[in-house]
Amino acid sequence: MAKIDLHNFFKFYDERNPNHVKAVQWLEDNLPAQYLEDNVDWAEIYRGKKGSAAPAPAAAAPVSGEDDLPMMGIKLIKEFEGCHLKAYPDPLTGNLPITIGWGSTRKKDGSAFKLGDTITQQEADDLLISQCKNQFLPSLRKIPHWREMSDGKRGALLSFAYNLGAGFYGGANFNTITKRLKNKEWDLVPHALYLYRNPGSNVEAGLARRRKAEAESWTKG
Repeated sequence: MAKIDLHNFFKFYDERNPNHVKAVQWLEDNLPAQYLEDNVDWAEIYRGKKGSAAPAPAAAAPVSGEDDLPMMGIKLIKEFEGCHLKAYPDPLTGNLPITIGWGSTRKKDGSAFKLGDTITQQEADDLLISQCKNQFLPSLRKIPHWREMSDGKRGALLSFAYNLGAGFYGGANFNTITKRLKNKEWDLVPHALYLYRNPGSNVEAGLARRRKAEAESWTKG
C-alpha cells in the first residue's frame, strides 16, 4: 500500500466526513509546530478544500481573516485549560467567572455561564474556536509584526491572551511584553512571557508551566 502523506490526505479531505474531522483534530493536537505553520503545502490545500471544491493555488494569498488562527495556540490552550463539560468556579477566585469547556466563560451569544450548566464535547470545541476567532484574533492582529510571525509565535500569544485577556498588548500591567513586541525584540519575548505567572499565588506553578510552553512555542515555532 502506498504511503499516505499529509499532502495527499488533504486532497481528499471532506469536512462532512466525521472521521476526516477527527483526523484533523488529531493532527492539530499531535504534530510538531513546524508542520502546523500556515505556509506548508497541506495547509494551503486544506484551506482550499474548506473554501471551495478546488485546492488552494500554490502561491497562497497573504494571511488574512480566519486563516491566521494559530493552531499551535489552540493546542496550547487545550493542553493547559483542560476540558470540563460541566460549569465550575474560577480556580483563582473560587467564584466568578464561572467556567466551562476549554476555559470558556461566555456563551456564543455573550451571556455568562452559571453553575449547573453543561455542554457537549463538540459544543466545547466549537466554542473555543469561535471565541478565539471573534474575541481574541481582532486584538492580536493589532500587535506590531503579527503578520510576520510564524504559527508558533502567534500561537504563544494566543495562549497568553486566552489566559490573561485579549487586550493585554498596551495594557497597564503588561509593559514588558508590550515593549518587547513593539520593538520586535523577539529574542526577549520568552523571558517577558514568564514574568506573567502570578508569583506567590496558588496558581503560580501551573502558570509557570504554561509560560514555559508558550516560550518554547515562540522560540521553535
